[in-house]
Amino acid sequence: MDLGFRVVFALIIICLLMYITYYVLRIMNKKMLGRKGEYIKIVDLLPLSQDSMLVLVEIVDKVILLGKTQKSITFLKEFSKDQLLNSGEQHQSFKEIIDNQISSSFDLKNKVLNLYTLIKDSEGKENDEKK
Repeated sequence: MDLGFRVVFALIIICLLMYITYYVLRIMNKKMLGRKGEYIKIVDLLPLSQDSMLVLVEIVDKVILLGKTQKSITFLKEFSKDQLLNSGEQHQSFKEIIDNQISSSFDLKNKVLNLYTLIKDSEGKENDEKK
């Protein structure tokens, strides 16, 4: 009888320790996932296709435009906050601001066109592989 009691008691203690561990890890996981960046914020996203988008990221006093595909992230251009705020006062959309900046920067236009070509090529290859 004494051995049975010890086994049951040990099982209860093990189950209790497992529950406490699960609860503590769940709380820690929520804190890690819910953590907001102090210095980095995603300002806006502009989907270009199913697998690609333009992303505006604010880092302290700079705003960076990134091209994101399924396989890579490409740096496109860096702006100051003032440039975007001045454009925002004219009530332009994100697309209009990007179009204006692209037209003023030939190098950026080439990067975006190259990114677009890569996206289309990868989509074409995926469609060929599916067939």
